[in-house]
Amino acid sequence: MTAMPEQSRPTKPPRPVRKLSRRLDVARQLHDLEQDTALDIVEIERLRVSVTRSLWLFLALGSVFTTTGVHDFLAGHLTPADPVWWGCWGVEPCLVGILITVLRWEAAMIARGIDIDSRAVDWLKRFLLGCTLIMNVVPALFPRDGGISAGMLAAHIMVPVLVFFLAEVMPIVQARCTQARRAITLTTTTAPAPEDTIPAPPPAPPVAPLSAPAAVVEAPTTPVPAPAPPVVDTAPALSLEGLGIPVGMQDQIRRLVADLPRPVTAVDIQRATRLPLPIATRVADRLTPVGVNGSTH
Repeated sequence: MTAMPEQSRPTKPPRPVRKLSRRLDVARQLHDLEQDTALDIVEIERLRVSVTRSLWLFLALGSVFTTTGVHDFLAGHLTPADPVWWGCWGVEPCLVGILITVLRWEAAMIARGIDIDSRAVDWLKRFLLGCTLIMNVVPALFPRDGGISAGMLAAHIMVPVLVFFLAEVMPIVQARCTQARRAITLTTTTAPAPEDTIPAPPPAPPVAPLSAPAAVVEAPTTPVPAPAPPVVDTAPALSLEGLGIPVGMQDQIRRLVADLPRPVTAVDIQRATRLPLPIATRVADRLTPVGVNGSTH
C-alpha cells in the first residue's frame, strides 16, 4: 500500500485553537441560556428562599426574647413545681403563631391583587402586638429585684416591635416574589403576535361556455328589497395584544364577552381566567368600548 500524501492528510488545528474553540462554545451556550426569561424565575425563587430563611431565623430569635418577657410577667413568683409556670411558656408562641397565620393569609390576598380593608384584621394585629409589648415592658418598668435598667427597658420595647414588623414583612416578600414570578410566566407563555396579512381574494365565479345561449330574463315588476347588512361578530376581533396574556386565555376572554349579556368587568375576567386583578383591570379597560354580544356602543 502506498502512503497517503502529506498534502491530502487532514491537518489538526493547534492546541490553543482547539482550547479557544471549546471556550467559545461554552460562552455561546451560556449566552443562549441567559437570554431565556425563565432564568429570572429561578433567580427570583432562589432570592425568595434565601430572604425567607433569614427572616425566619431572626424572627425565631426575637420570639425567644419576647417569650422570656411574657413568661416573667405571667409566672411571677411561681416555681417550676406549679403547672402554670410551664404553661406560661406557651402564651407568647401562640400570639406569634396567630400573627404569622393572619399575615400569611394577607400575603396570599396581596399576591392576587385583593386589598385587605377589614378593620377586624387591623385590630387583631394591633391587639397581638399590644399584648406582647405590654407583657414585656411591665416587668422591665417594675422589676421584682433591683432597680430599673434602661437597657433592658429599651430592649423589651424594641424587640417586640421588631418581631411584629418582621412578621409583617415576611408575607409581603412572599407576595411580591409570587407576583414577579407570575408576571414572567405570562410573558414567556405568550405566543408571538401574528403578522398582518392581506386576505386572499375570493375565487372568481365560473365562466359559462361560449356555446350556451344566454337566457333572457325580464326584470321583475315589483321592487326587490335590498339585503340587510350582515351582523359582524366583533368578539373574536378583540385586540388583547400587548397585555402579556396567552393566546388560549385571550380566546377564553373573547368567549366570556360574547356570552355575558352585559359589559364585562375586571371581576368577571379574574374569575374566568384567574389573572391578577391589575391585569384583569387593564383587560376590562381595553374591552370598555365593546358592547354586549359583540355590538359596539
